Amino acid sequence: MNKAKKIIIIVLSCVVVLGGIYFALRTLKQKNQNSKTAGVYAVSDIGYDASDMWDNSTLSGNVTVNSEQKVYVGKTQSVSEIKVTEGQSVKAGDVLLVYDTTANDLQLELQRSELELSRVSIIDAQRELEKLKATTPLEDIPTTEAPATPVATGSDAPQPDPDTDPDADTPPTREELKNQIAQKEQEIKTMQTQYEIAQVKLQMEEMQNATGEVLANFDGVVKSVITADEAASSGDPVLVVSAADGYLVESQIGELAMSTVKVGDTVSMYCYDTGMNYEGTITEISTFPADGYTNYNGKVETYYPIKIALTDSTDVSQNMYMEITLNSGSEDTSGGFYLSKAFMKQEGSNYYVMKDVDGRLKKTYIKVGNKTSGDAVLILGGLTMQDYIAFPYLDEAVEGVKTVQKSTDDLYN
Repeated sequence: MNKAKKIIIIVLSCVVVLGGIYFALRTLKQKNQNSKTAGVYAVSDIGYDASDMWDNSTLSGNVTVNSEQKVYVGKTQSVSEIKVTEGQSVKAGDVLLVYDTTANDLQLELQRSELELSRVSIIDAQRELEKLKATTPLEDIPTTEAPATPVATGSDAPQPDPDTDPDADTPPTREELKNQIAQKEQEIKTMQTQYEIAQVKLQMEEMQNATGEVLANFDGVVKSVITADEAASSGDPVLVVSAADGYLVESQIGELAMSTVKVGDTVSMYCYDTGMNYEGTITEISTFPADGYTNYNGKVETYYPIKIALTDSTDVSQNMYMEITLNSGSEDTSGGFYLSKAFMKQEGSNYYVMKDVDGRLKKTYIKVGNKTSGDAVLILGGLTMQDYIAFPYLDEAVEGVKTVQKSTDDLYN
């Protein structure tokens, strides 16, 4: 019995001691909190209302050509027959135009001769390179001392022979030889590249000259056709074929909408020039901003280039204007506002701020949206523009600390 009483007394004593320690620590913490203050700032001064932002679900852009085949008539070429008409659909391999090959035979023979001369020049340059590589640099040539001989004077003195003057054949130094070899190697590389290009060009012209036919490179539509005489005098292509999927719409998308779209999304478009509606697919969103920016109600937004492939290009031509509507859906921003991430902390997938509640800081979770503006996030709940919050990364920004309202000038200074 006495033993049980002792145990009870010990337990009670421990509880009293621990309670005293807890109370002392709590009092000390409260005292520290009372001695500290944290500056808080009006959300209305550091955030901005979502209603100030413009509608970024509608874009505008212009039609551009993704792929074209242009057929020109050279000064030495003569067209025998144009096989297509403007607006005609063609398949890859269809005959577009037929040249008269008679006048080209001599030109091709000249090209073959020039190609052979280029090949011989490359061989000569390679021999010169091997000779340079076999040259002994001046520093590596052993020197020998000749026996002393009486110096002749007057008419008996030997005269230097300009043809055997040793200065004329002085070997290059090691550095000079290295530079000469590098220059010759670069020269040969350039000559080989030019030779290969000329060789491919000749092969293509020989193939074309065999039948005189110019074939379509891809499925598409003949966009323009002029006479051979007009093409020769103006320098314009005699005909132009645009790929069936060769039309793109180039536009720019604001940073606020960047998070709502991705490559592969579909968009709806309206063309004022044709009065028709079109569908398209986003094929590219640049990660590099376009030149310039937009300033709306004092809010600056950066824009990024975007490309959209037209699903159907009926009656469309280059440079036509398109109004684009993003189909990714728009987030309801009513009652929301944007706030910099610098004034919030993240805990897992949740965000919170240190808010002024009755004169003391309180950790308050907030609801954020998907839209962003620079480093600012759309706030949809848990915080209002009338609240005050602290900069959460300061040592004094802890729960329970007294608050002091300050201006943003104090924050940035």
